[in-house]
Amino acid sequence: MSNGLLDIEVKVLRAALADVAGAVEARNTIPILSNVLLTVTPNALTIAATEMDVWVTRHVNVEAGKGFSVTAEAGTLRRVVDKLPADARCVLTLKDGKLSIVAGRSRFQLPTLPVDNFPQMPSKDWHAEFEMPAILLSSVFDRVAHAISTEETRYYLNGVFVHAIEAELRFATTDGNRLARVRQPVPDGAAEIPDIIIPRKVVKLLDPLLARYEGSVDVRVGAGSIRVEVGETTIQAKLIDGTYPDYSRVIPTDHKSTLSIEREALIAAIGRVTTVSDDKARAVKVEFERDRATLTVQSAEKGQGTEEIACKWSGNPLTIGFNAKFLLDTLGHLTADVIEGRFGDSAAPVLWRDGEDSPALFVVMPFRV
Repeated sequence: MSNGLLDIEVKVLRAALADVAGAVEARNTIPILSNVLLTVTPNALTIAATEMDVWVTRHVNVEAGKGFSVTAEAGTLRRVVDKLPADARCVLTLKDGKLSIVAGRSRFQLPTLPVDNFPQMPSKDWHAEFEMPAILLSSVFDRVAHAISTEETRYYLNGVFVHAIEAELRFATTDGNRLARVRQPVPDGAAEIPDIIIPRKVVKLLDPLLARYEGSVDVRVGAGSIRVEVGETTIQAKLIDGTYPDYSRVIPTDHKSTLSIEREALIAAIGRVTTVSDDKARAVKVEFERDRATLTVQSAEKGQGTEEIACKWSGNPLTIGFNAKFLLDTLGHLTADVIEGRFGDSAAPVLWRDGEDSPALFVVMPFRV
């Protein structure tokens, strides 16, 4: 006897599963955490996934025949739905502990685990709540995420540091080799936000949601937790429990030389000269003079590449090395046609920005060449 029925467009179910799938870890010692929870009511489908530190729920408006709840292995369910024709409809039926999926002549039966075993999203008290346009939050995360550390021993660097200071909300990341920081006016309700570190995984989950959503998102912050509502999707997660270092000490406050250079020209030149680079080192030497920069890459096995490009340089001639990947990552997150660099000596960190009033700045440590 059937005790649940849902008729839904394949493309709708596919999109909903995609939004929550990232919360499920590929390997789990607890079987239920490999599953997603589908809760069907007469007017809605809610899909939930968790790995106990991050919870994601996706709400879909549907007209269901009969409500039910079921858990199914996330990877298998998603692969099945991904293989079905996007323009078809599928019928999900819960019967005798099995989840049946029918679309046209395709039929699948998936095993389930007890719904009662699925962890529920914990209830929290929120100390700060504010809204930000999705396009703005997406841009901020995009510009700083590349500098999040992946070094697990310094776990407190494995996320985006957010804090309010001087009527600004600041987002910062660093991995010890580079730093990114973006300033935004403090939204209404965010002035009392505590210093928080948003985990890298949460930023990654938010990325596709923010990129396609046109409205404002609701952000709530409490003791050790954050909740972000993006349209019909809610992400709630534990924050990183640690103290972020005083990153401002790495940002140069004085300089001996200033560089003005065309961003695309510099990116293209680095791309050409690194053709002969050692993939492990990826080191590029740059010699700055009054009106030109000379880029050199040398490899004992692959040879040498050199290119000169025009620039404006104020200061004495300087030779400095960079990790080409780190420098390209930084240049890729600047937006101006002509960008600015501020230099000390060959061993000092370098400040990069679009201009003096830009809300974003980037720091790249030099690389020995």
